[in-house]
Amino acid sequence: MKTKADGVPNAFVPYKQREIDLILSLTPTYSNVRNLSVSLGRSQDAIITVFSMAYSGKWLKGMLGATNENTDNVVTKIARTKKKLGIFVGHEPG
Repeated sequence: MKTKADGVPNAFVPYKQREIDLILSLTPTYSNVRNLSVSLGRSQDAIITVFSMAYSGKWLKGMLGATNENTDNVVTKIARTKKKLGIFVGHEPG
């Protein structure tokens, strides 16, 4: 896990909704991960984790079920962005 001491300026800073919107508006390629990492000041692993959460139906669904509906964390932000952008990949109908 990389920290600010490792040169990652926004390590452990909560994601803003617009950052999640930007990440998920792009396809999950290595080039995009690298560019987003530099642009947002996050580690490549952090960007990959956001993509993984967004495109893994079971993981996101399980995490959403375990959170309070009034919670504003990365999981709820990813869910909002997926709905807003119409991303249905990773969704498993119940």
